[in-house]
Parts: sequence; C-alpha cells; structure tokens
Amino acid sequence: EQRTLMDRRKVYDRLEAAGIDVPRHLYMSRDGYVPAGSDAPPCEPVMVEYDDHIEIDGVTMEKPFVEKPVDADDHNLRIYYPASAGGGCKKLFRKVGNKSSDFFPEISEVRRNGSFIYEEFVETQGTDLKMYTVGPDYGHAEARKSPTVDGMVI
Repeated sequence: EQRTLMDRRKVYDRLEAAGIDVPRHLYMSRDGYVPAGSDAPPCEPVMVEYDDHIEIDGVTMEKPFVEKPVDADDHNLRIYYPASAGGGCKKLFRKVGNKSSDFFPEISEVRRNGSFIYEEFVETQGTDLKMYTVGPDYGHAEARKSPTVDGMVI
C-alpha cells in the first residue's frame, strides 16, 4: 500500500504492531489522524513548548529532537537543540549540489502549521545509518558521514 508508506505515522504504527522497534516519538497531528486500532475521536493534540523540551498531550520530549513532516515525500526535517546547548535549529533537506543542511541559530521554536513526528535525536558521532531492508534474520544498511556534521554530502 503506497499510501501507507507515504505517511510516516502509518509506517511507525505498522512497525510497532509487528513488534519492530522504532525511535521514541510523539505525533503532532493537525489533520485528524487517528492511529489504527484507536477508538479515540479525531482531535488536535495539545502542544506546549519550552526552551529545552516540548510536551504533547502531557508527554515530554527533550531537545535535541528531530521534527519530521508526516508526508514521507517532504524531506524538510529539522533538528532542534536545547537552549542549554546554545539552541538553534538545523534544517535538513534534499541534497542541492553537495549540501543537505543549514544551521539557523535564531530558530528555536517548532513549526506550528502541518503535522509532524517528533523523535529523539540519536547522537552518532557523525555517522548516519541508512537502512534499506530488514527481515527476520538479516538487515541491509549503509553507514555514511552524517550531513548534520557540516551540511555537506559526500
């Protein structure tokens, strides 16, 4: 189902239902999304933002965290850093030339329009792991320099 793959929330929900680990995350769904199997009526979650964390419906996510649009075609991700570490936001985007990120020290507030997944930022000492396929007894992945280091892609 292509539509399932295009909504990051649906992918996470399916992975969790299959017992596959996903990063700790929160949904900020402003489009009426209700997870499969939920009897809750559609309603917009309540978000409160602080210098070093956000709360969505009373659940806290500490910065740094990654903000991903729910639309998997949208590659405009952001990493928000806590004020205690200098704050700011790194915007990640589809590669243009050899660049795929920019840092904005003046941006510290999350986006208020659209639906997003917020997930814990996992510090990897400058290496990204891109997972291509996973099965019950195997996985195929590629390790590469993270563009969050300097914005440059090799």
